[in-house]
Amino acid sequence: MQKHARVVVIGGGIAGCSTLYHLTQEGWSDVVLLERNDLTSGTTWHSAAQVTNFGMNQTMVGLKTHSINLYKELANDSAHPINYNHADGGIRLANTEQQMQGYRHFASMARGMGVDFEVIDAKECKRRHPLISTENLTGGLWDPLDGDIDPYQLCHSLTRRARKAGAEVYTDTPVTALEQYKDGTWKVITEHGEIDCDIIVNACGYRVNEVGAMMGVHHPVASMEHQYFLTEDIPEIVEAGQRMPLLRCPISDYYCRQDKNGLLIGFYEQNCKTWGMDGIDPNFVNALCPDDLERVTDVLDGAFERMPVLMNAGIRSIING
Repeated sequence: MQKHARVVVIGGGIAGCSTLYHLTQEGWSDVVLLERNDLTSGTTWHSAAQVTNFGMNQTMVGLKTHSINLYKELANDSAHPINYNHADGGIRLANTEQQMQGYRHFASMARGMGVDFEVIDAKECKRRHPLISTENLTGGLWDPLDGDIDPYQLCHSLTRRARKAGAEVYTDTPVTALEQYKDGTWKVITEHGEIDCDIIVNACGYRVNEVGAMMGVHHPVASMEHQYFLTEDIPEIVEAGQRMPLLRCPISDYYCRQDKNGLLIGFYEQNCKTWGMDGIDPNFVNALCPDDLERVTDVLDGAFERMPVLMNAGIRSIING
């Protein structure tokens, strides 16, 4: 292990891997990433990993456009391609004129960033996503570049490029303590050695306050359980001859995207359940919480109404993390 770095990034999920990569893109080659287990072993590995261009302001639209362009580049790397279902398209549904007016505003704002959203009526929503019902539907916002990506492959692709630019990545290297020198620089103490650095980036996800405590800092962050499930094959998708667009339904508080020949269905839970507030098992790695479908029953009813095909679809897997 090297003994000094300009920056030490702690955490090997998407936030840490992306930070490391982008530092090298800015010419900071003397940078190190430390991960206590394997890359993506916290929450990134089970992310639904949707890649939208939608944002509530131009800054977010610009950042997401940057991500889409980067992910396209990574996916097209013939030596190390990654799975990126780019430009499946996506619809954000609306059932009131007020929501539609909001979508018109977002479409206008995005045009100023060179991004073309489209406001479409209920009939057009149905044409583009034939599995939905138009009952209680006014229309939606179409994002032509919506898609999803493999988060594990993405993180490894980012760190591979960062390494080529001079960065170092150490997995299975838990940080055990942090000490700050009088000049403001840091000593990072791990199970495998020590590194002096100028800057620490805390990218530890749900363990953010474990590292924060080593710095005498408490971050106002609470982890929440998030649940989605994967369906078995759906005949209408198998027979469609094309990938289904992503769907986000604020009416019924759920989202979905195609996964193989079925669907991934996730929920915007209004009665969220906190997790890890009393501490996190150090052995909670590549792990999930117990299934809790009772928590999403009300939302599931709305999803059935919007997509009747779900009522006949079997559940292949439940992810609660």
